[in-house]
Amino acid sequence: MIQSTLEPISTLTSNSATVTFNNDDVRTRSANCCNWLQHNESSPIYKILTGGLYEVSFNANVTSSVVGTIALGLFQDGVLLPGTQMIAQIETTGDYVNVSFDKILKICCRGDATLTIASIPSILTGDEAPGETTITEVPVIQNANFSIIKKA
Repeated sequence: MIQSTLEPISTLTSNSATVTFNNDDVRTRSANCCNWLQHNESSPIYKILTGGLYEVSFNANVTSSVVGTIALGLFQDGVLLPGTQMIAQIETTGDYVNVSFDKILKICCRGDATLTIASIPSILTGDEAPGETTITEVPVIQNANFSIIKKA
């Protein structure tokens, strides 16, 4: 198991940037480079080295320096995973919104995966398919937690 945090207020560099976690506050001995996980503090990259079922969770308080929409999600090998997109509408600059997801992730027995949390540069909005493309704003994040637990 690993749990990483990002406590201070952190403005991402763009609306497509990854989130860098500055502290691994909980890490079991099996979650190191010799077992199932590679991760260095102050890195946005989490490399799962062995197949299995993993519970992946994220939560954070987010805002933007301008009024608009922000979006974050979990990416596996550069692809946004379904069910992890988090969208927040910022009505007043500096007002925070809490976003979160929980996802069970299956990695094939001989496979591996690189996970990152990143901002999503555009999303579909509206109340009818296919929706309108909306460009997102640069997120400001604080009090973020990201955890990966090997279940099986």
